[in-house]
Amino acid sequence: MKFILLLVFGLFSLPSQAHVRWFVNSSEYTDATLPIDVLFASILTFILGFCLMATIVTRSVLLGSITSKPIMTDSFFFWRILTVVMALFFILNVVLGEFIAPNLQLNTGQEMIGISLQIAVATVMVFSVTISGLVILFIALASSILLPFAAAVDYLPELLGIGGALVLIGPYISPFDKKMFSGIVYQLGGRQAAVNLLRMMLGLQLLILGLHNKLMLPGLSLTFLDMYPHYNFFQLFGWESFTNHHFVWFVGLSEALLGLMLILGLANRLVVGLLATIFLITTYVAGPKDVLGHLPIFAIAFILLCESVNRTAGLQPSKVKDCNA
Repeated sequence: MKFILLLVFGLFSLPSQAHVRWFVNSSEYTDATLPIDVLFASILTFILGFCLMATIVTRSVLLGSITSKPIMTDSFFFWRILTVVMALFFILNVVLGEFIAPNLQLNTGQEMIGISLQIAVATVMVFSVTISGLVILFIALASSILLPFAAAVDYLPELLGIGGALVLIGPYISPFDKKMFSGIVYQLGGRQAAVNLLRMMLGLQLLILGLHNKLMLPGLSLTFLDMYPHYNFFQLFGWESFTNHHFVWFVGLSEALLGLMLILGLANRLVVGLLATIFLITTYVAGPKDVLGHLPIFAIAFILLCESVNRTAGLQPSKVKDCNA
């Protein structure tokens, strides 16, 4: 029971280690490997069991009304929150002298490109959500060209997902976009396509972070834990055999598998609900720097929590309403 409870509580450490490159210089860490032992196998078994249980619970008739019924689909409240959050996010990045994230730095001659693009997102958002989404997509393209791909890849799914979703949702919440882009957006799937894109890109983001920053390069996360040892709270609870190596394996595997579940559309509401709860709780612990970087994720999580659901044998999700509200 102690093992299960601590592993469940350990899920709440995911956001604190999500972007370890914000805290660790990618060129100043010692590479390491993750040795396999009984505890490693137990962690793998537990996480796979959690994923299986979440999928079974989601598809059960008993909880069908919870997992299969969209809510607030007659409103665009959280979509409007996302537009405000993205405008605020890029404005604060410009004020802080950052491009997308703290660990991404453009060359001196390229800084004005980053500043201009980020200001453009906030400025254009005033009258066109769709065009602002296109600018975010261009930022994703620019980051993949101007920055080392190994650094930019951690953020590309998030940018592509948000940018594409804003392009699709624009005609629903912006009179200008409704006049200019409604025809093509409806052909592309409209609101439901925007929800699906956010879900898959958030899943891909988690999958990449789990593989790229933990499982493939555990030295990064181990260096982070050397700097902030309190994040491995298993040891704080007296579980001394749960080393930092085990913790990196646990967090990386959890991120990767939860991300894969979102990509495949398994247990959407349970997974996103867990992530939303985790981010809210760790906001207090992580501090302002972590909050700014995760602002877009907060808005995405609540959109998906309301609208990204699964069908069950006993209940079909209600049709998402396409109306301005």
